Amino acid sequence: MTEVSLEEARRRLRELGYLNGGVERFVFRRAFAGRGGLFVPAVLLSAFAAAIASVAAVAAGEPGFGESPTAVGALLLHLFFADLPATALLAAVLALAADQSRSPAGAATFAGLTAAGAVFFLWIGGAYSLSRDIPARAFLWGIPVALAAMLAARSVRSGFLARAYARSRVLPGEPRRRVFLAAVITGVVAAVLLLGLRPRPAPARAPLPSPRSMPVVVAAVDGLSLDSSSAGGISGIRGLLVTGVTGWWPARQGVPPEIWSDLATGEPASHHGVRALARVRAAGSPLGVRPPLGTAWYLRRLAPALKLASSAPVSAADRRRLAFWEVAASAGIPAVSVGWWASGPWPGCDVVRNEDVLAGASGGLTADARALGEFEKRRRGGQGIATVYLPGLDILRDSNNEERIQAAEQVHRFLENEVSRAVAREEVLVILAADSHPAPSALGRMVVFDGRQPVRTIQVRAEDAAPSILSRAGVPAATDLTGRPAAALFPADSLERTTTATYGPRLAPPAPRLSITDREYLEKLKSLGYLQ
Repeated sequence: MTEVSLEEARRRLRELGYLNGGVERFVFRRAFAGRGGLFVPAVLLSAFAAAIASVAAVAAGEPGFGESPTAVGALLLHLFFADLPATALLAAVLALAADQSRSPAGAATFAGLTAAGAVFFLWIGGAYSLSRDIPARAFLWGIPVALAAMLAARSVRSGFLARAYARSRVLPGEPRRRVFLAAVITGVVAAVLLLGLRPRPAPARAPLPSPRSMPVVVAAVDGLSLDSSSAGGISGIRGLLVTGVTGWWPARQGVPPEIWSDLATGEPASHHGVRALARVRAAGSPLGVRPPLGTAWYLRRLAPALKLASSAPVSAADRRRLAFWEVAASAGIPAVSVGWWASGPWPGCDVVRNEDVLAGASGGLTADARALGEFEKRRRGGQGIATVYLPGLDILRDSNNEERIQAAEQVHRFLENEVSRAVAREEVLVILAADSHPAPSALGRMVVFDGRQPVRTIQVRAEDAAPSILSRAGVPAATDLTGRPAAALFPADSLERTTTATYGPRLAPPAPRLSITDREYLEKLKSLGYLQ
């Protein structure tokens, strides 16, 4: 390849097909004039392609996201501007390489193929990390992803060639025809194979229970600081609980959804997947999402710092393991669950979600009152397991005022009635007392009232709560759970002795229409002090 005149360069480039597209004509016209900016289209189109790929990944892993044009458009806009600095930096590297190139055609094609491959990597890797169950309609996103990848690849190649010509006046050789078309077809096929043919988790066979005559009632009380001498209003609760059989574990700092999901599933957060109080909602979007591959630096760090994104609450879709009420319902034991974090509809279980309880609450006292009201309304249906989560004392954790004392008295009255029923052998009562803001050396507790038992205290793990509750209700314990039934807390021979291999993954049923929007739930959590 030799240096030629400008007119000859134009003629030969046109014959070779490098000036057939608008982008190519733009970058080569600037190269002919000796001006810079040759990689500007490549920077813009590559950032757009990367954003499209990430949005496609979210649409594959987040049910309902792709059905909201507003959510799609807002996230696309955010990620486009977030990707611009990265693509500009890569363009600067390519510019240096083009300046030194004496055989630009092969290097430019390789750069274009790399750009297309990166786009498909973001799509496939992002979708793979967000969900194991990719719906078939999600593959329709392969069309815009492929087109964006093609444009990015061609713009990168053209920018590289034009930059090389502007510096050396050396023309490229004949282009490799249809190489980028073959690349994007390969990318789409790879997506179908890796995502569509990925083994999906299969539901495990429901365990065969041996139902017990007495229902198991589980009262979950958040913010119950039994080890703090300064916690006002709880002396009556403390005196009541010391009459039961107590299992304790060292308390740890954490957000409420994570701590209570440990107790509900018998698994740590690394297994059940509920790691934080919040997802991320980009400004302008009505939906919160989990950041796909390569976007957490922006959505979780930079955007919130710039007030361009805010926290969004967790949902049942974030939980990968079954809660004890879901296991019971799947085993044929009717259940009711009120107010738990990351809870959602489940066949055979009457579920009132956390957001439904908090929606009409003005503070901790009313939150508990709403939860207890829903619980009393639903528990009389002969359920084998009935549970209620009470957040009031946690919401009021920083106050020793009259409202906190009233909230403690409300909890005390409820627990006192339930203890009386349990001592009379009308039910089995399990009280879970945990605090997401514990004092140093504080303890979490599982207190059992099951008839009249000698008072005793033993050490257990937080993950032992769920299998203990299920075993007392007659459901075989799963051997793959981290937790194990704490037989010492219950009367001899009262727990189910048989076991099952696994309860399986949580394969959620279709979500119903929400009674409270994601944004309304977020604002309620802020008003109650869960989010700043």
